[in-house]
Amino acid sequence: MRIELVGGMGIGKTTLCNVLSEIGYHCILEDLGENPFLAKMYKDEEGFRFPSQMWFILSKYAELQAELKSNEINVIDQAILNIKAYTNLLFKNNPDKKAIALMDGLFDYIEDKFEKPDLLIYLKASPQIQMKRIHARNRDYELDVDLGYLTNLKAEIEELIEVEKSQGQNVIEIDTDNIFLSEHHLFARDLAEEIASRLQFCINPRVEKIEEEGLKNYG
Repeated sequence: MRIELVGGMGIGKTTLCNVLSEIGYHCILEDLGENPFLAKMYKDEEGFRFPSQMWFILSKYAELQAELKSNEINVIDQAILNIKAYTNLLFKNNPDKKAIALMDGLFDYIEDKFEKPDLLIYLKASPQIQMKRIHARNRDYELDVDLGYLTNLKAEIEELIEVEKSQGQNVIEIDTDNIFLSEHHLFARDLAEEIASRLQFCINPRVEKIEEEGLKNYG
């Protein structure tokens, strides 16, 4: 079984993935620091967006090929859908048809080989909250990210989520505006247990939502 975590920057995907590993799931983390083009892309988007996104797509293929375990519940902290959203955003206003065709072909190849995930967990927060969390973690290559970029990225992710839902993809949605998983380990642990208890329902083509009111109880 494969679970993929979806969400923008400063959401808590890695934290949740690590906590799910504590309750026995196989956590597969993406190392953003290895992408040799990422920091350059933030400074020169036009020049480095294609190699940066190709690196992410090919690395995701290699990650799934090397790390997936057939006899365990695998949790991917950076969903393929996330990479699609970043790609769509980067190429939307200044499309490069040849580059887009190459990347779309790779996405299709990955889906043919590994199939769709059994479950998507969508961690969401307002762009304003994300900005505060990004500044707090102070990663050099993220310092130039602005509110407009985060707003547009969120829109791209949610558009792709709606497409997946329409195709029968199982989705759990979690609003993290009122609780930052990285700073509330006990809540993250409770959330992981809640997700585990809901997995039995996710074999059916339905959407499970954890509403904001449930999160307020932990504020």
